[in-house]
Amino acid sequence: MENNEDINFQVDPKSIESKTGNYLVTVGNVGSGKSTLQSHLVFNLWSNEKIGVNWCNVDGNPNHDAVLNQKVTDYKNGHLPIRTKAGILQEFNLKISQAKRPTLKLSFLEIAGEDIKSILPSKKNTQENPPKLNEDLEQYLKLPSINKRFIFVSDTSKNRLGARNNSTEDRLGEDILFHTLISYLLNRKSGLGLNRVNILFVAAKWDIVKNEYKSERTYFEEHFPNTRELVNRSDRITASFMPFMVGDVTVSEKNGETISMIKRLEKSYGDVLTSWVYHSFTQRTLIGLPKIKRNLWDKIKDLAAG
Repeated sequence: MENNEDINFQVDPKSIESKTGNYLVTVGNVGSGKSTLQSHLVFNLWSNEKIGVNWCNVDGNPNHDAVLNQKVTDYKNGHLPIRTKAGILQEFNLKISQAKRPTLKLSFLEIAGEDIKSILPSKKNTQENPPKLNEDLEQYLKLPSINKRFIFVSDTSKNRLGARNNSTEDRLGEDILFHTLISYLLNRKSGLGLNRVNILFVAAKWDIVKNEYKSERTYFEEHFPNTRELVNRSDRITASFMPFMVGDVTVSEKNGETISMIKRLEKSYGDVLTSWVYHSFTQRTLIGLPKIKRNLWDKIKDLAAG
């Protein structure tokens, strides 16, 4: 099935300079679960009777609303989203409202894992041709007129505790990617020089490893030593951590194709994700959703600073 969403939501590079507002950028390796996490977040917002949600795509194209409605319906019916195609940056927008709470207008940027990994140095790079992100994404991130939050998604299925079949690339690759990307976002000489980076680290597919780790904190401490060290020593990083799982997913084969279907959605993880997103932009908590708590790494940073 052709993914027409690429056509509907592909960013026009000419429009980027005029962008303003709140932006959520989800990054991670290929197949880590970025698109699924975003679909889960949007579905959770749309299906919560205590929260008001409206699509608000700025170009006024009614076809965008139809596509987004279909995405919500497909997810409700158990269909996982199609992966974002490499080389294409997409944007869609919505508005979150609740009585006695500030309204949040939020824009989502979707980009393929291949376009994130382009930041990693390779043998093809030279001083004249350094590693860099997708040009359109980089243009967004340079804009002082947009308020940015990042979700870094780790695929826990590639980091099974004690698994002998874990390759060195699987075990080290995400730590290298996250560390390199954060350094690039912060570096004022050879990177983007952002004043502050607010990140939610997500341990995705948590159902696969939840019996192997005491918590998501243990997971990130085990597999992300370099990223952890960077987070702990920088006063320009605000970091939070959470596990995430979709729910019960069944995998079957049909005509040589692997088909994954959601049989039961796990709402609690979506509620925590929703709370973090809303709180990170507004410093307020939506009524009826979990309150955001400071985690262990926040406390460690406070002790180190003191």
